[in-house]
Amino acid sequence: MDTALHHPSRLEDVSSANRSESLPAPSGIRCEMSAPETSQEPLSPIEAFDSRKIAELYSQSEYQQMADEFLKVLDHLQLRTYTHLSQATSRRFNDFATTFLFYFTREDFRPGDPYLLKFIDLNSIIANLVAMSDWKTTDTFVSLVLQQPHNYGRLLALYSQSNSLEIDIKLLFNTHAQFSNRWLLSCFKNYSLGCSNEVELRKLRKFISYTEAPLFSELAKVNHAYFAATYIDFENDGLIKAQINRSFQQLPLCKREIVNKPVKGRVAVLTSMWFPTQSVYRSQYPFLKELAKTYDMVLIALGKKREDFDTSLFSDVRYYSVVDDANDMSAIDPNDFELAYFPDIGMSTESILLSNMRIAPIQVSNYGHPVSTYGSKIDYWIGGRETEVIETAQSRYSERLVLISGSGQLPVPIHYSPTFPQLSENTISIACSWTAMKTNSEHLDRLSEIQRRSNVPLKFRFFPGGSLRMNQYLPFANRLRDRFGAKCVDVFSNINYATYMSELERCHFALDAYPFGGYNTSIDLLNLRKPIITLEGDRFYSRSTAFCLRKVGLGELIAHDPQEYITKAIHFINNSHYRNDVQRRLNAVDLSATLMDTATDAASFVQAIDRLCGR
Repeated sequence: MDTALHHPSRLEDVSSANRSESLPAPSGIRCEMSAPETSQEPLSPIEAFDSRKIAELYSQSEYQQMADEFLKVLDHLQLRTYTHLSQATSRRFNDFATTFLFYFTREDFRPGDPYLLKFIDLNSIIANLVAMSDWKTTDTFVSLVLQQPHNYGRLLALYSQSNSLEIDIKLLFNTHAQFSNRWLLSCFKNYSLGCSNEVELRKLRKFISYTEAPLFSELAKVNHAYFAATYIDFENDGLIKAQINRSFQQLPLCKREIVNKPVKGRVAVLTSMWFPTQSVYRSQYPFLKELAKTYDMVLIALGKKREDFDTSLFSDVRYYSVVDDANDMSAIDPNDFELAYFPDIGMSTESILLSNMRIAPIQVSNYGHPVSTYGSKIDYWIGGRETEVIETAQSRYSERLVLISGSGQLPVPIHYSPTFPQLSENTISIACSWTAMKTNSEHLDRLSEIQRRSNVPLKFRFFPGGSLRMNQYLPFANRLRDRFGAKCVDVFSNINYATYMSELERCHFALDAYPFGGYNTSIDLLNLRKPIITLEGDRFYSRSTAFCLRKVGLGELIAHDPQEYITKAIHFINNSHYRNDVQRRLNAVDLSATLMDTATDAASFVQAIDRLCGR
């Protein structure tokens, strides 16, 4: 990868960068690691890393061995997410980051293209590692590399949406499309973190809008881009999804003609998310439980096998994984399915691939991941009559929209007994029970305005769950602490459900995210008798919480524009009498007869399937 990339639009920045052969370490960073603490446990790669060994290898021009040492640590950071750094661990992170960045940006460090591609694939890991160190960003090193010949591979490993400087994405792709494609797909892995920063979100939107990227060359990795597109730019996500669908449909595998001899009442359910703690399962199980009474269902479990898959509703269980063998279609070819049901397209590569094939005469999806596929081979989308704006809804789907009663989702029973703790009024604790990708910078600005106008101290309690991986947690948490103040924020790591519910109980009320609210989180909160203020939009994902609030008689907590959302939140915080009155009314609601009543809507779902199957 001997190509050199020069960036004319950044000449001023480049000329002002440090041009010396070596870079000073940040204040307080030691260039040699202290001896690791004595432990009976095997040392992790970050603990075992020795910067002196790297220096010795460099003196001998053993660049591939150096790369192997760096990759040991980066691979470790891809698998283990740190939620706290002790002083000693922080030193190790700083030592590794400084050593890696110093040698990786040396002009003569050339381990070869196969190694550089590995580093490009780890772009997001590198960005998060540096964010956890005293360096914070790779800006200095990107500027340094831009001045060098033979810089292209190293530049793609270091440059991402987290950099303050900007390189034209078209320039990157014109230099080498295949390697830039690997870089772009790696950047998309960090969308959960990037959405929470205005600059990063703006860059991600530029990245996602670059439709000339040959995504078809890396289909095994495109699920990150497919899934991330909606959260990065929900107004234009259909463009990249349509492009990905077209790319899949060009594959010989997707052109394969599946042998299908449909048997009436035989339904395939294709999912990677059918386990009880997953939100797709929690909002779809009552539908399929009702469907199983009159249909014979086969589970096609997608992706990596899981021991916690719930197979109780199915007469047969089959597996399909692109990692094991994408060409092994024995799970679906031949088949006797009358209908194929996809509850979570986009949450696995397998679901995207199979949705672009004709598996059964009738192919259907729903809100498991709540947006249209925009151009796959799904025929129908089952939506909720009370969560769609009926006049405009069809325009948002490439599938034919079939509306059923209710929201198009149903809750499962909550297995948690509330304790109703007594809460102090000195500080108002607010539940922000959203995944990280829903924590976008525009909505955080609203929270900042609410904090500014509050008459009492606030504590925002964020519950991003398992959405922060690959060491995104600490950069995300630090970003929120910097914005609101460390004492005004709790950011929980991936805690279990009982702990999550217990911590929600310690909140006075909840603020919903926008534009991506949460159906299951609303069910959790209302079962705990926690009021929610929501901003209602014009799509399912910004209307499901409003639906739940209307079910329990609290439509007054629904705002219809951002300013009203802020005003309602401020009134709820500053007026304790009103807050107590809303709480009293919510406590009196019979949830089993309102929010948790699933019989009518489950029957409506089955009736829709019956009609599609010609019953």
